[in-house]
Amino acid sequence: MNIRPQSGLHTVEFALVGALFFVLLFAAIEFGRLMFVWNTLDETSRRAARVAVVCPVEHSAIRRVAMFAEPNSSGNSPVLRDLNEGLISLQYLTATGAVVADTTANFLDIAFVRSEVSGFQHQLIIPFFFQQFELPPFITVLPRESLGVSPEGTGCFGSVS
Repeated sequence: MNIRPQSGLHTVEFALVGALFFVLLFAAIEFGRLMFVWNTLDETSRRAARVAVVCPVEHSAIRRVAMFAEPNSSGNSPVLRDLNEGLISLQYLTATGAVVADTTANFLDIAFVRSEVSGFQHQLIIPFFFQQFELPPFITVLPRESLGVSPEGTGCFGSVS
């Protein structure tokens, strides 16, 4: 009985099966990471609209709070590395859905707030499949509430303007 001809067979089999296993493992991890990013962007859109309907029009802290940061901080989101204020847009809409051009002159025309998170680039980390692609826009529309006008005269987020 001669064992020499098959001495490297296990190594070759492991290389083939192991490579496939690790690609599938990283794909499963990446799918979970993609779901986290997807849900975070969806929640960012929801938070931006929610904060915008109760804070003064175009308040400087709306986008910061929407991306899970402190109202007076700067830079990217502490939760999602590539999420920044430039990816979050806010629009104030009339009852018919038209954009209110001058929000100070037409304050009473505002009926809805629309927030959109768009342009986010997601980088895959699967071995041999390093690819970057743009996720679709995440949009939330909510009816206006106080827009920062309160009977108590309290401001939105304390002293941040």
